[in-house]
Amino acid sequence: MGRPAKFEQDELLKRATRLFWSKGSDALSTRDLEEGLDLRAPAIYRRFPSKNDLLARCIDYYVDNVIVFRVRRYLEAADDPLKGLHDFFTSTLQPYDCKPRVRGCLLASTAAHANGQVPEVRAAIFRGWRLIDTAFQQQILRAQRAGQIDPDLDPGALSQALIMSLEGLLTIIRAGDTDLRPGIDMIFRLLGGRLMTP
Repeated sequence: MGRPAKFEQDELLKRATRLFWSKGSDALSTRDLEEGLDLRAPAIYRRFPSKNDLLARCIDYYVDNVIVFRVRRYLEAADDPLKGLHDFFTSTLQPYDCKPRVRGCLLASTAAHANGQVPEVRAAIFRGWRLIDTAFQQQILRAQRAGQIDPDLDPGALSQALIMSLEGLLTIIRAGDTDLRPGIDMIFRLLGGRLMTP
């Protein structure tokens, strides 16, 4: 008996997401997809109308399985809201899912390439950033109520500043530099909270 279609689709998205995340959406060729998915191009494009459609679906998969996991683990589950934000940042310095190298973020790396401007891909990217923005604002409000962040600071603007910092951090990580803990600590010192220690 063959595998159920939904299982097969989920597995294909999982494998394709890893390929886009590892190689980068600009460098991943149809040949790479054929080898990584163990399917010929016609079989891939019967399931997904185009490479950009597949990329958008992979970004949605990444948001639902990686970003949501990180938000729950480091933000929602944190007893200390400021430390949770800090841990969200420092966790980007570690490989995800026991992989040998740090890959940065699929949202950030795709946004930097031309196909990040394709409407369906761009919509998927912005869905991910909106999810992070909402989670950051909620965490900032928690930290303000706990007296860790100046209550007069606008949570929306502060979240936007943190996302801009995160985007820069992820770009540097993607380039191969992970010795960034001092800079992260300084972001949170400037935020008004105490300096985090390991």
